[in-house]
Amino acid sequence: MRFRLSRLGPILALGLLAGCTSGPLYGTTSVDPATGARSSVLTQLRGRIAVTQAQSRTAQVFRNAMLYKLNGATPVTAPVYELRYTISASDQVSSVETGTGVPSASLYRMTVDFQLVRLSDGVVVTKGQRFAMVPYDRSNQLFAAERAVIDARDQAGEGVAERILGAIAPAIQREAMNPAPTAPAPIKG
Repeated sequence: MRFRLSRLGPILALGLLAGCTSGPLYGTTSVDPATGARSSVLTQLRGRIAVTQAQSRTAQVFRNAMLYKLNGATPVTAPVYELRYTISASDQVSSVETGTGVPSASLYRMTVDFQLVRLSDGVVVTKGQRFAMVPYDRSNQLFAAERAVIDARDQAGEGVAERILGAIAPAIQREAMNPAPTAPAPIKG
């Protein structure tokens, strides 16, 4: 009986893994039968995913990170999708020096509400909210304190862009595997 149970565990694990549909973000999703070349939906869409314009420096930090993660260095032309977002950021003192009451540490939080919109019909493919928090040290030196906030903002922008990419990439892959139905052509009579 003991021998049978030890063999049953790996078989059950294989059965559970068979239902797994996740894979590498830019992993192969199709193979050209003629050439054997492998490609990914996200690779094929480089330069085809727009990100709405930024309205502030904080939003620009996020937008730049998102554009690079979605499109690399490829300029956006004839977009298929658009990432629309609203952004908020806050800076919260988390520690003060004893005796002086001067802030010594803070948390920078960037929150982004987003929607990925298919431009052909305006359908929201996915939406959600992601955030990133970055701790940083404060200083009573003006330049050092200002630079610390800028660095924390940049790190938060990168972090939240990475989280949003992780949220929209599966939606884009699902879209590619199950394209939206097109309206039938009108019958001419």
